[in-house]
Parts: sequence; C-alpha cells; structure tokens
Amino acid sequence: MTGTMRPQLQPPLTPFVDPLPLPRRILAGQGGGELTVRIRAAAHRFHRDLPESRVWAYEGLVPGPTVEAERGQPVRVCWRNEIDQPYPVVVTLAPAETDGDGVPVQCLPGLSGGTPDPDAAALTGYTVVHLHGAVTAAPSDGWTENIFAPGQHAVSDYPMDQRAALLWYHDHVMGVTRLTVYAGLAGLWIIRDQRERELGLPEGPPFEVPLLVQDRNFGQAAGGRLTGELVHKTDPGTMEAFAPFTVVNGKVWPVHDVQPATYRLRVLNGSNARTFRLVLLRDGRPELDRITQIGTDSGLLPAPVAVPADGLVLAPAERADLLVDFSDLEPGGQLTLASTAGAPSGGHPFPATGAAEAAEAADPGQLLPYPDVMRFRAVAGHPARRPRPGRLATDITAPTQADLSGAVRRAVALAEQELDGRPNMVTMRELAVAADGDPQAPVITVVGQHGQTLARLRTAAVHFEDAATFFPVLGRWEVWQLINLTGDTHPIHIHLEPFHVLARRPITVTVPGNGIGDRDTTATVRLARDPGDELDHVIDASERGLKDTVRVNPHEIVELAIRFQAYSGRYMYHCHILEHEDRDMMRPIVIMPAQLMPFMS
Repeated sequence: MTGTMRPQLQPPLTPFVDPLPLPRRILAGQGGGELTVRIRAAAHRFHRDLPESRVWAYEGLVPGPTVEAERGQPVRVCWRNEIDQPYPVVVTLAPAETDGDGVPVQCLPGLSGGTPDPDAAALTGYTVVHLHGAVTAAPSDGWTENIFAPGQHAVSDYPMDQRAALLWYHDHVMGVTRLTVYAGLAGLWIIRDQRERELGLPEGPPFEVPLLVQDRNFGQAAGGRLTGELVHKTDPGTMEAFAPFTVVNGKVWPVHDVQPATYRLRVLNGSNARTFRLVLLRDGRPELDRITQIGTDSGLLPAPVAVPADGLVLAPAERADLLVDFSDLEPGGQLTLASTAGAPSGGHPFPATGAAEAAEAADPGQLLPYPDVMRFRAVAGHPARRPRPGRLATDITAPTQADLSGAVRRAVALAEQELDGRPNMVTMRELAVAADGDPQAPVITVVGQHGQTLARLRTAAVHFEDAATFFPVLGRWEVWQLINLTGDTHPIHIHLEPFHVLARRPITVTVPGNGIGDRDTTATVRLARDPGDELDHVIDASERGLKDTVRVNPHEIVELAIRFQAYSGRYMYHCHILEHEDRDMMRPIVIMPAQLMPFMS
C-alpha cells in the first residue's frame, strides 16, 4: 500500500455494536463419538441493522457448531443434507472495475451494475464435507466429486489419531466451493489432548474464544439501504471476491467483553480469498506485545513466539493459536483488532504503526475500505494473568539432512493463464525433468545466480482431470518445491498430512508472451532476487511448527518436506483461494504402499 492520498469510505453499518457470538459447542465424547449434523437452509442476521440473510449452514447456524473431540477417540459423523431452499447468494460479475467516482466496485455493496448469475441461482444444494486438517482415510476426506444431494446423507469416520489442533469443516463441491462456503457452510473443530492440558492452557468458555474470520458483502436497495441478501461479486480485473465487510463468528465487526485475564484466541481465516494481517490497537497504537502465538495449523509450536512486527498474517485456511494478555485493562478499556492487508495479497509489508485507529490502513484502491475486524472491551473481574509457557510441543521432529538425502523431489509451478472474455485460468502445473534435445521446447528453465542452467522442467500435468502424476510412497519423505510464476500470494493446502516448511527462496521470473499455455509452460526462473521485490522471503517463527497450508508469495519458491504415513488412497492438494480452486488450481495425489508400486504401470 502506498502513502498517497486515498479516498475514505464511510461504513454503512455501525461497528462494534453486536456482541461476538460464540458458536454452539458439540462435545463428541458425550454422544459416544456418534454425531449427526444437518445441513440446512436457514436465516441469519449478520448485523443488528441488517435484515436477515438467507444462508445454507450446518445445523442452520453461521458458523456451524464447534465440534470438540479427544485425541485417540474416533468420531463418526452422519452429514445429513436437508437443504430445501434455492441457493441463497446473488452471484454477479460487475461490468466495470470501478464506479463513476473511481471507487473499486468490490468495496461497495450491491450488484454494481452486474446481473445475477442464473447458473448459481439454479444450484439446489449438492454438498460434500471436508474436515480440513484431519488425518483420515480417503473415503472420509471429502473428495470434491463425492457429492450427495438434498435428501441424501454421507457418513464420515474421523480417527482423531493426531495432535491437538484447531481444524475446520467446510463444503468442498467441485467447481462451486467458493459459492457454498460463502453461503455459510463452514464450522470449527477442536482436537484436545493431554499435552495441552498439562500446560494449563485455557479450555472452553469464557477464556478460550474461537474466531472464524471471513469477509462478506450484501445487496443494496434503490435508496441505498442494505437488504441483507448475500452478494458474491467479482469484476473484470479481479476474479476473486474481496467483500468489504469483515465478519467474525457470523457478525460484522462485533465486540467481545473480556475480563482482566489471559485469553486463548483460536483464529481461523475462513475467507474465500482475503488475507488478513492482524494488528491489535489501543488508542491508535499497536500493542502486539500482548499477543503470544503458541500454535499454528496443526497444533502447538515447539515454543511460544512473538507476533511479527507488522502483524499476524493469515491467508485463507491458515490458523493461529494465540494467548492475549488483557489482565491490566481497567473496565471500559478497549482494544481494536484491525487488518492492514490489501487485496489481492502479494505479501507486501505495511508497518503496524501505520494502522492508527485503522484509518491509515484503509485503502479502497487495495480493496481494503474498512480495516476493522472486531473490538475487545474490558469489564470488571478478578485479574487472572497466566504465565507464558516455556516449552510447548515435545513431539515435533523436523526431518534431518539424512532423512531428506534420498527423498523424492517434486516441483509444481503456480501459473495464471490469461483468457479473452473469460476469467483467467489458474493452475498448479506438475513438472518433470525435460529430456535433452529441442532447445525450443516449452520448458521452465531454472538458472543459478551465476547464470548456469540448473534444471529444465517440462509440464507433466495441468488440469484437475489430467492423470495423476504424484504417487507418494507411504512412509517415505518427499521434498516439494512450489514455484510461483504469478503476481499473487497463493495459500497451498495439502490434504491428509501436515508438513515442514524448509525454505523460502527469492527468484526472478521471466515469462515470454504466450508462455503460459493451456498445456505447456515456458519461463525462466533465476535464483536471485527480483529488483522490484520488497519481500524478505524468510520463514516466519510461526511456520516452525507443522503446517497444512503455506503461503507462496510472488517472486518465491517455497520448499517443504512431507511424509504420508497414515493412509493410502486418493487425495488432493490445491490453492485455498476458493475462486482459484474452482478455476482449476487443484490436483490429485495418490498415496501408495511400497509393495504395490511394482505393479503400478
């Protein structure tokens, strides 16, 4: 974001008037590990001054109930599809990127001149549920094509044989995940274990608070009044939906009363596409030193870490387990949580000190008209400050050089193909070593810092329907390189197993005209910093734990180590920007036991 003069938009809704809802809790053990969750059409009020919105939701609630399970105690869920109402969201493509005043249309409510998409309106509620972050057998993983219709049900078995962590469940239907999740189909899932209890961390209300952070937009009547109808709006220059209103646990800009105590915030970015950079403000000044991060996507970190100086960055699907110290606040004291990240995200820095009262961070040109997320308001109570734990996880062992010396190496290029008259196609292109021969063949050439050619990689697969080329062997380490050829940050999620982030490497990318074809890819990737690159390309302290979603920034190769140990079968990996996932940025992987590999053709 720049420091130039920017137009400021007045929020059409009053912030910090709705109490933060706490999702209904389901303790899986109380039902013997057998649950039924109904998927229903319902009505939900996102703000006190909005009419009710039509939604599709788990148990008719936005967000769905938070399921709490114990490690090692399996949970079986019968997901019952009871949707009996039409798709509740108006989907539109605005005809222009800005209105007559030059304001980006995605910052504004209403259709901005767009017409409702009849194909979206015709959706009748096919669904499939993915428990994101779960280590589960393939039949229960929520394969994107294993859909079931209204009136049908699916039974999923979740062994819960994994580390304590915050997971989440959401719809995963092929081609329309961006629409079904936006309609309300998301909820949290917490796994507990003895190690966390030994640490004395807050568990359950009032001091453990789950926060599902999303962005939403609403319809607008002729006189400017907001109708409450959910609107998923894109524009000709931006294929992602970056809605202007931040919603936490189903409320726009809520407020939460806190006692003078240490709270545990379990934060998930459940947005379609928006990345948040969270800053905690008091009287316009950042107070990030109140926050200690103790966990990430797949559970506890080895030790507590401070939040980065610019704020806590969470791309879609990333989670953070935070301890926040409110113990010194007098009744009436207030802290505001704001976001300083523009969109689409390219990982660009923005100092936390620039978020004063959140006004400095507001930038409609970066699709960030309203930086506020929520507010914490102090109330009377007995001070209960908890000491910060020292050692946290004791079960994280990073792979050694010896472990990785014989590992299978895989490379994936993240690419965007420009199309005339249609949204661009974004794909993950699986690469293989190109045979020596035609120097004009369409390949990605990897060049070292001194100009030497390190690799020539041809495109082996592009689209989701292409044959699988990744066949990891059960129990063996692999090293994946994710090479970003685009100008956006992509949060890449791998199903089934968490992974270790090994490195972030700066690169300079050169793509010739028409270098990104439907099947072939031509580019030069130089292992050197691009002259216009502002990013540090370092692994955040919060990434030293186990992740299941990793940000891959522009001008960057991310290297990770993964070992599939629990189950064989057909899974997938994809970008968790849902508009990208639905536009073909998803690929299958087939995990096989070693003894079957000799029989694979």
